Amino acid sequence: MDEDKCAQCGTPASPGTKYCESCGAPLAAASQPAEVKHADEDKCTQCGTPASPGTKYCESCGAPLLLAAASQPAEVKHADEDKCTQCGTPAAPGAKFCESCGAPFVAVTQPVQGPAAVTQAGQGPAAAEPAAAYVAPRAQVPYSAPGVEMPYQGVAIRFVALLIDAIILGIITSAISLVAVSYAAIVLGIVIDLLYFTLLLGRYGQSVGMMVVKIKVVSEADSSPITYGAAFVRTILLLIDAIPYVVPYLLGAILIWTSDKKQRLGDRVAHTVVLKA
Repeated sequence: MDEDKCAQCGTPASPGTKYCESCGAPLAAASQPAEVKHADEDKCTQCGTPASPGTKYCESCGAPLLLAAASQPAEVKHADEDKCTQCGTPAAPGAKFCESCGAPFVAVTQPVQGPAAVTQAGQGPAAAEPAAAYVAPRAQVPYSAPGVEMPYQGVAIRFVALLIDAIILGIITSAISLVAVSYAAIVLGIVIDLLYFTLLLGRYGQSVGMMVVKIKVVSEADSSPITYGAAFVRTILLLIDAIPYVVPYLLGAILIWTSDKKQRLGDRVAHTVVLKA
């Protein structure tokens, strides 16, 4: 049989339709069904062509049948039937454009394909879950990026923090000396000092004194938290920064004053800096 097709996409044309169900192109050369005469048949007011039941536009000239009292076929209801939002005509399965008015079906139901079409007994096709949107990982911006003024902390505030730590450690050492002989108290005091700074700086980046004055020790490269190894090196080199011992930490103060990043020897070897917390 001679079947009319859409000249644009090749989709077979249903009898009496003026627009392609797939691409919405007008079916200019669509074959016309055999005309059946009825006594009460509606006609186009512009060209007189009989109107097919349910159509809103003339099949010959495309004029809207505004005044036509076209006979409406009995509508068969389906629970999942999609309709044209413009004229209410039921949508044929897979159609992308309305057969009556040519409006696109914006919310056309797409069939589930592939493994997602697995169904359970008594249930419809499983709905495909939308793919999760990809979020690119946020690049780490170094705190010391060019153009950003770094709040390096100087001698005065660091001396106050160290003084608070010295008072705390002095109280602990004095308590130990009451229950231990002199040489044992000295050894225990050194071990406690080493553990105090290493563990606190490695875990929090701050000693108790630093917490009080709100400063912290971070990595020189990217301002990230320092490791326990860096904290240990920084603590050991306090012995050198404290030279001369008659004027405690004079050498460390001079190194801080002459450094662009205000680093004492321990900071330079461990690659750390002291910033505002």
